[in-house]
Amino acid sequence: MTSNLHKSAAQVRQEFIDYFVQRGHRYVPSSPVAPLDDATLLFTNAGMNQFKDVFLGIGKRDYRRAANSQKCIRVSGKHNDLEEVGLDTYHHTFFEMLGNWSFGDYFKEDAIRWSWELLTGVWGLPKHRLWVTVFAGDERDGLPADDEAARIWREHTDIDPTHILRFGRKDNFWEMGETGPCGPCTEIHIDRGGPGSNPLDGADRAIGVNAGNERFMELWNNVFMQFNRRDDGKLVELPAKHVDTGMGFERVLAVLQGKASNYDTDLFQPLFRRMEQLTGLRYGADPAADIAFRVCADHVRALSTAIADGALPSNEGRGYVLRRLLRRASRFGRQRMNMKQPFLFDVVPTVAEVLGGAFPELRAREEHIRTAIKSEEESFGVTLERGLVLFDQLAKKVDAGGAKRLPGGDAYDLYATYGFPQDLVEQMARERGWSLDAEGWNAAQEKHRTASRSEGAFKQLLSAEQLTGLPATRSLCHEAGAAGVRAKARVLRSFSSAGQKDRVVLDATPFYAESGGQIGDSGVLRGAQGAVVFEVEQTLKLGPVIVHVGKALAPFASWAESSGAEVSAEVDVQRRDATRRNHTATHLLHRALKEVLGAHVAQQGSYVGPDRLRFDFSHGKGLSAEELERIERMVNERVYDNAPVKTTVEELDAAKSRGVVAMFGEKYEAQVRVLDVGGWSMELCGGTHVRAAGDIGPFVVLSERAVAAGVRRIEALTGGEALAHLQGQRRALSAAAQALKTAPDEIVGRIEQLQAQLKEARKREAASNKADITTLFETVKARLVLRAGVLAGVIDLGDVDGESVRELGERVKSLSKDLAVALLGRDDGRVPFLIACEGAALSKGLKAGDLAKLAAQHLGGGGGGRPTLAQGQGLNPASAPAACAALSEALDRALGQ
Repeated sequence: MTSNLHKSAAQVRQEFIDYFVQRGHRYVPSSPVAPLDDATLLFTNAGMNQFKDVFLGIGKRDYRRAANSQKCIRVSGKHNDLEEVGLDTYHHTFFEMLGNWSFGDYFKEDAIRWSWELLTGVWGLPKHRLWVTVFAGDERDGLPADDEAARIWREHTDIDPTHILRFGRKDNFWEMGETGPCGPCTEIHIDRGGPGSNPLDGADRAIGVNAGNERFMELWNNVFMQFNRRDDGKLVELPAKHVDTGMGFERVLAVLQGKASNYDTDLFQPLFRRMEQLTGLRYGADPAADIAFRVCADHVRALSTAIADGALPSNEGRGYVLRRLLRRASRFGRQRMNMKQPFLFDVVPTVAEVLGGAFPELRAREEHIRTAIKSEEESFGVTLERGLVLFDQLAKKVDAGGAKRLPGGDAYDLYATYGFPQDLVEQMARERGWSLDAEGWNAAQEKHRTASRSEGAFKQLLSAEQLTGLPATRSLCHEAGAAGVRAKARVLRSFSSAGQKDRVVLDATPFYAESGGQIGDSGVLRGAQGAVVFEVEQTLKLGPVIVHVGKALAPFASWAESSGAEVSAEVDVQRRDATRRNHTATHLLHRALKEVLGAHVAQQGSYVGPDRLRFDFSHGKGLSAEELERIERMVNERVYDNAPVKTTVEELDAAKSRGVVAMFGEKYEAQVRVLDVGGWSMELCGGTHVRAAGDIGPFVVLSERAVAAGVRRIEALTGGEALAHLQGQRRALSAAAQALKTAPDEIVGRIEQLQAQLKEARKREAASNKADITTLFETVKARLVLRAGVLAGVIDLGDVDGESVRELGERVKSLSKDLAVALLGRDDGRVPFLIACEGAALSKGLKAGDLAKLAAQHLGGGGGGRPTLAQGQGLNPASAPAACAALSEALDRALGQ
């Protein structure tokens, strides 16, 4: 154990992988933490996610044993409450899961024996501090206790037999979901002890293992997949039994390095050192600041890995989760580290340095990650200020109602929308002598969680039971000629259920299933007599199984449910051809972007359909008109050259070594399809494409804009859609020329002429308005009254714009050093107003800022400023008389009637 204290995280991670590789396991790199091809997952949350199809019996690998360290993010669930992260020393959102797997190969004996040998033999953990749990059985499912696992622990390891404990279904039976593969598990826990403590004996175990305390910690879980839970809840034996294990890397590293906290390991300490440089604080000096250190370190790791894999903060799905993480970290930085300016982005290089050896994409995309995080931090700073204004407005409602309690539902909106946590809202309420309606807050929170769960729930295309045992669909979409769009196939299964489209699975299909940004094919299935029996609206993929989704035109029983029923599967060729044009053009666009903007350009996402193409890419600024024209011209030149389009199947490593481009965030098999367009564009792609670049037809860029920090989007058209767009532009140009009474090539000059005329007209109008301001000033001057030594008045000017109100205010201030004046105007449905208080008015308690807030209470909108000068803009012109009355009353109270 002593030698482990000096091992780095990189060494421990590699020792785990090497141990299992030496025992016949294939090292499989981590899949992306933001899975782009799995609609059931916001984030990869376990090592087994990338092998889910194998466990369901619908996928295969060319190996039967695997091991890796998987990047995972968990932000919800029993043991992963986001609000707990940072408050203790062992919760995380991002973590690594060390795992080894057997796909129908070894089972309980080898899994248990190797777990014990690695922990105690290789890493030297003290055996007397290790405890294991096994399944105690479950009456409801009619399952006996896992006596086999208990026997293996006793006979094949030298663990203390009294340290083998039995627990029920809650702790020792693992399930993938409501249906699907599942089985008993055996967990290994360690007694980390405490000050002056000894390991607990068997009599005291009730306060130890699985008791929810920090002293006993689960290290490793070995799941034995031997059952399948059907839709009716019953369990049946799986034909092939699997092993799925998972060990939290951060936890075991803390144990091996002799640290009481995961955050004291070399995975986190370099991040703390960097934050100390940025903040001037020291980790360990102040408990409140320490929480902020842990929150920021954890969240910046999660953000960095997710962004490196192609995800971005946004307002929906996984992007919303990332935005919440960033705002939570930023808020802790502001509140407890006094970091008012962005700083998390400056920790990213340290994250890349610590984790980049295991996950090289962090180093490759470091600058992109920094840009995205910095932009989000800046945006949140603005949002936070806006939230403070809204809190003030909420406070005015409370004041007006005479209550001393902040409504919980309204207050919770500040959290959900602006990131204000409950403790900050409570603190701001206490500063005003109020309390927070906690019951209302909790009710709003639960409503939000319910909506989030509903929004995030994936409506399963097929249940685990429906999928189990289905063979991989033989894909024919890449076959040459008619075989790639029309084929005979046998119906394997058909599904119809309330609230969902009908679904059909065939043994083979020419339909392309949605993947890699390209939408799935549509078309029809024809029965034995040639009649259409099923309209295919969408084609999707679940692992290696392709599912045709649409509408059955005849009852399934009449054509799909007889053994070996045959159909003719026919793709909508016109739609497929249009999609192929756009897909190949997308690859040419990617290469052109790299040529014009630089090698840093990387795909961030795409949409390829028959109507258009959309391409998101990393780049820090908008493209100039000249750059867009170069890119458009470059793609069209390749089209004119009619370069051949070739697709080959190659080994992944060999393809990458010769410069073939792979997309960040995609998980590729060992053998991949390589698309080569004339040797100019070479990328990994499993989509459908044209035979030669000339088939694309004209390529036209429609638009270019930002979609996130450091990410741009280009939308474009090809073929007939591009031609139709160009013809539409020509018609619009011709119509504009006619309206302007000029030739099309002289439109710019004509517009410049009209603009010059308009500018001159505005000058004349401004001169006229100046004369009007002078007249208005005389009117205002006549309506002001000297009261208690103060020149005062509240004057509604009617239809006077904001600029004129401000100019009148400046002129009024020249009339006296002692004044209290409020001016209100009208401007495009708004009420601009200005209030000035100077000299004796201030000594009598009048403040322009307070009066502006009073006006805003009636007018809506905002208003505020200094005691001497304040202004604002109301939203409700109908309330102007009420605002004037309220302001007049305020002057009366201060100056007398």
